[in-house]
Amino acid sequence: MRFISVALAVAGKDLRSEWRGRELLPALAQFIILAVVIANFAFDLDLTTGPRLSPGILWLVLVFAGLVAFGRTFAAEREQASLEAMLLTPAGPTAVFAGKALAAAALLAVCELVLLPAMAVFLGSPLSPLVFATVLLATVGMAALGCLFAALAAQTRARELLLPVLAMPLWIPFVVVGGRAVQASMTGAPLNLQPLAVLLDFDVLFVVVASLAARFVLDE
Repeated sequence: MRFISVALAVAGKDLRSEWRGRELLPALAQFIILAVVIANFAFDLDLTTGPRLSPGILWLVLVFAGLVAFGRTFAAEREQASLEAMLLTPAGPTAVFAGKALAAAALLAVCELVLLPAMAVFLGSPLSPLVFATVLLATVGMAALGCLFAALAAQTRARELLLPVLAMPLWIPFVVVGGRAVQASMTGAPLNLQPLAVLLDFDVLFVVVASLAARFVLDE
């Protein structure tokens, strides 16, 4: 119970800080809308080509939005030198990491709520519950890995360059499986829940590994 309460407290702190400062969400929303509009005019999409190209556009935008969102996970603590003080509390590094990852996942989920309707409006992408479920499941694992590498990169000078180098190769399974699931849903293929099961397996694996590694990364 202490672990859950601490994680929720850390996540609530980050979300309240973002709500008051409004530094990240407006920039991400602007980036998402601009990327979708550019894709619409660049590819000249119609009702035939839209569902075929939309999955690639979706995951491309999500990956870059995730890099921005997760890159700011430990920004406030790094600027104010408050991470050490948080780790000195009885909370424990794993609970702090879980709260950070939960807040980052929530911010990315809000961006997805902007991205998916924007794709439906500008690109004519058909949306379904399977699309939303696929994106949300991928967000969980991507958030765990992204926050872990953000914590690692925050201790280096080239943190803006190191995070993409570390995170993007391990995000490939989510992009590949999620992209196929979204494409099948948008093109009207028969319902197949196997990609969701695979994404759930990836989530469990990477969340456990990231939680175990977080205590060593944050203690450094």
